[in-house]
Amino acid sequence: MSQHSVRTRYCGREVVVVASYDRPLNDLFLQVLGHEDAPRAVEECVPYSSLNEPQRDWTDINTVSDKLTELGIGVPDSLLEAVYLDQLFHAGNRMVRHHLSQPPEVLLVG
Repeated sequence: MSQHSVRTRYCGREVVVVASYDRPLNDLFLQVLGHEDAPRAVEECVPYSSLNEPQRDWTDINTVSDKLTELGIGVPDSLLEAVYLDQLFHAGNRMVRHHLSQPPEVLLVG
């Protein structure tokens, strides 16, 4: 499974958005998590997992983009593009940290 993450803000608080492509399932996944350095209250008020919305079409990158828009969370274009390319080329075992104001960091290529 690929994993693309970015620290961003939601309602004035820092969160981590993780978007992934799973090769065996051919599905995309999205999670919004409270940042590890943030107060516990953030984790309790912002948890989101695409697993809780199985009725959505998680084979379409637009679903990921639309959900982020619905939540009001901005991510760099590089994150959505990378997840889409992972799906297009059936790439797995990639871990990339994206940033709002600098190029992405490749942490693992498998």
